[in-house]
Amino acid sequence: MAPKKQKLYAYVDESGQDTEGRFFVVGIIVTEENRDSIIKELEVIEQDSGKNNMKWHSARPQFREKYLALIAQSSLLKNQAFFDTFTNSKQYIEMSSFATARAILRKAKEDYSASIFVDGFNKRELEKFERGLKALRIKKKKLRGVRRDENNALIRFADAICGLIRDVEDDNKTAISLLRQLRKHGVVIAI
Repeated sequence: MAPKKQKLYAYVDESGQDTEGRFFVVGIIVTEENRDSIIKELEVIEQDSGKNNMKWHSARPQFREKYLALIAQSSLLKNQAFFDTFTNSKQYIEMSSFATARAILRKAKEDYSASIFVDGFNKRELEKFERGLKALRIKKKKLRGVRRDENNALIRFADAICGLIRDVEDDNKTAISLLRQLRKHGVVIAI
């Protein structure tokens, strides 16, 4: 009997278009069949930290710090979060597609399919994103944009990774320390 096809789920967010190409970051959360357990874990962490279901920039700094500290302690969240940074380019969709492909391939076995959820892209942007995935030979099962009112804990986690990396880029000492802690625990991986 052939091995079961691996199911991957990728949740993508990006930040940095406001820098006019100076700095751009893509945060990608890649889960497998344990996606529902991870969502529940993240929702508990959001509540316990006081961050709740707010996006990164809307949450108070002390809640963001506690959120990331709790994430660093979770063994379930190990090897789930990836980020890639880019400079001196305005090819945001292409960079997002490239980073997503790299994150998926970090977890993919030979026979896999990926369902991909991208925050904030319109239909035209998703089509361009999809062309990038095809060019990189990503085995996509489905691709969907996520509207603001339907974002979930995994999109918020990707958003938090982007926010953290932006804060690190701005030389925020607390953010630098939190990123170091998350990387040490194997939760966040630079690709």
